Order: sequence, then C-alpha cells, then structure tokens
Amino acid sequence: MTKKILFISSYAPPTISGGPKIIYTMLRDLPPDSYSILTSFFAIDNISADLGDWLPGKYIFYDNPKFDRLSIDPKKIKKSFIVARSFLAKLKYLAKRVKIIRSIIGIPIVFKQIFSIVRLGKKSVLEGNVDMLFGFSDYGPAMIGTYLIHTATKKPYSIYMLDLYRDNNFPFPGNLMANIFEPKIFRGAKNIIVTNHGTLNYYKKRYDKNIIDKMVVIHHSINENLYPHSQDLYNPKSPYTILFTGGIYWPQIGSLKNLIEAVNHINDLDVRLKIYSPNPKDYLNKIGIKESSKVSIDVASPQNVPNIQSSADILYLPLSWNTESQAIIDTATPGKIVDYLISGKPILIHAPASTYLVKYAKEYDFGAVVEEENIEMLQKSIKRILTDKKYAQYLIKNARETFYKNHNIKDNIKVFYSLIS
Repeated sequence: MTKKILFISSYAPPTISGGPKIIYTMLRDLPPDSYSILTSFFAIDNISADLGDWLPGKYIFYDNPKFDRLSIDPKKIKKSFIVARSFLAKLKYLAKRVKIIRSIIGIPIVFKQIFSIVRLGKKSVLEGNVDMLFGFSDYGPAMIGTYLIHTATKKPYSIYMLDLYRDNNFPFPGNLMANIFEPKIFRGAKNIIVTNHGTLNYYKKRYDKNIIDKMVVIHHSINENLYPHSQDLYNPKSPYTILFTGGIYWPQIGSLKNLIEAVNHINDLDVRLKIYSPNPKDYLNKIGIKESSKVSIDVASPQNVPNIQSSADILYLPLSWNTESQAIIDTATPGKIVDYLISGKPILIHAPASTYLVKYAKEYDFGAVVEEENIEMLQKSIKRILTDKKYAQYLIKNARETFYKNHNIKDNIKVFYSLIS
C-alpha cells in the first residue's frame, strides 16, 4: 500500500459502539504511517477512552486540535476535559430524548463541526501529503466535510456507509442537509461501501446505474480468534442468561423493553437478562431500561466482550417497531451480529418482518426470529431455545457457517484494501 489516506469520522475508535468497532476492524492492521484519522475528541466518552481500543495511526481532533493520540494517556487526561466530556455526553443523550433540544443545539453544532473538519482536513491534506480521502457516514459533518475537502483539494474520496445518511432520524438540520448533499456526495465518490445487500437494493431504487456501479458490499467482520473455539454442545444451566451487548438508542429501545417484559413474566424458568452497554445508567433509566432482580446492567471493555458473549445462553438482537425512520430499521445489520454469529451461542432476533435482518436470518436460518411485537411469542421462543438443545445447536451451526461464508475478516479486508491501494 503506497497511498496516504485521511479517514474522516465523527465517531472513531476507541468509542465503544458498533460504528467505531467496524472502523477499528478495518483500519487496525494498516501501517500506522499510511493514514491519519480526523475525528472528534469530545465524542470519545470517558469510559471508551479508558477501556476501548485505540488505532495505532495518527489522530487529528477537529474539536481539540492541540491534542493527538500520542500525547494522550486516557487515565491522565486533565480533569477539565473529563468534566467537559461528561457534560457533552449528558447533553447528547438529553438531545436524543427531547426534540426541541435537538433542534436548538443542532444548527450551530453541525455547522461548527463541518467548518472545523474542512479547515483541519485541508491543512492535513497539504501538510501530510494525503493521496485520498475516506469518509464514514454519520449525521452530516463527516459526510459533508469529506465532500467539501475534496472540492477544495481535488483529492479523490470514497464513502463507507455504516448506516443510511438520507432517510435517517437526525436532529434539524441533519435530514434537510442529507437530502441536499447525499446525491452530490454519491455522484462525486470513487467508491461507496455498503454493509449488506438490503442497503444495496434500497439504493438501487433511488439512484441510477452510474452511482450503483460504484457500490461495494463489505459485510461486518471480526477476527474469529478473539472468540473461544470450544465445540462443546449447547448445554444451558439455570439460572439462564440472555445477553445484550452494545449501545442502546432509538432503533433498539422498543424491542429491548419487550424482552424485559418477557423475562419479567417468565415464571416456570429462572431466566435473567444481562445488559452490557456504554450508555450512562441515568439515560437508560429515563428511557425505561432499568435494573431489577432479573435485569442487570454493566459495562465491559471490548477485550472482555467475546468471553462474556460466549458465556451467555442466548444472545439478543433487537430492532424496534414504529420508529421515526423505518428505512434505517429495514436496512440495518447491527455491528454486533458478527460477534453473535461466531460466539457459539444461539441468537434470538426480535425485529419487524420488513427488516433485512429478519430476511437475512431466515435465508441462512442462523437465529430464532420473532417478527411480531408479541410478548407471548417472544417468551415461547426463549423457552424453546433453552429447552430444545437440538434446535439451539442447529442455530449455532448455521450461525458459524454464515460467519465463515459472509463475515470472515480475510475476505472482507481484502475487498477493503483493494479500494484504498
């Protein structure tokens, strides 16, 4: 690889959530001097800064340019920055819940971020001998910033669509700007990566062949060696554990609440729900995700997640009904799916029938699917997995086969490297 690349993302490793985890997987083995990543310092919460995985390459923080990764010891960051991060995290979670706050703070924040990204991006291109740009989808700043840096510097760029940009659920003016900029960004891009064929088919209905021909499917992937390779038969023991790992936002909230209700009313089996999430507990309490005698909430480092997942009896994969962006729900493949597939434990999917996730699971038969918002059906599926070992083992076998067919890191990384070399 001879090209020098500037990656641009509003959310980057070590943030403990799906998108940054995917970025880490794709970039971690690149030569550190072959790239820089332009990202937000204050989007990295305190827990992630301490527990998460940092990339070895150069970090450029558009909202705190005096810092770089090499000068940061997460455990010795000044108290003022920790306080600022905590305040901004709380403000961010509050904005997710209160529409008027999203609208009030959205306009100045988004425009300031775009300005900062473009200013530092242009500087980085000139000083760092950058050959190409690579933007990761977000709520606007990184997408638009990548496009505007390209316009100013004439450097070619590609886009990695971790989620939909247009038709997402952004605070004002995010959706308006997405409607304006997405067609321009797609027309100018050299390559556009999408993470599943559901998203590709979605775009085929919207854009012409010239844009679709630029699109490449790269499935979520992970290094399988991170997971225990036990081939023991599935043999759950009471008390049984259902596990959810990852961030909790509007796409998951309703479905996760359904699981809590289902678990709380299973009386003939001792079933517990364990949630490992980087979200603050006060935020989770406010959205109705609360600890109880049957529900525990904790946080774990990415390094510990494989063992935690492999010790559960059921892994839960939720998407919700009646959300503000059906398009996101219908095209999403949550990043944690790849962890679940290789974990050696059965997957329970609770999501609408219209979703690509449900269709994908049915195509490969790698998980138990409850596609109706029905608590009784969810309980029946839980009980079947826990008591029908042959059925559970069948799901586990199919999940592993799906992982090796579509999600192995060797094949997906090869495609990604071909786009940046």
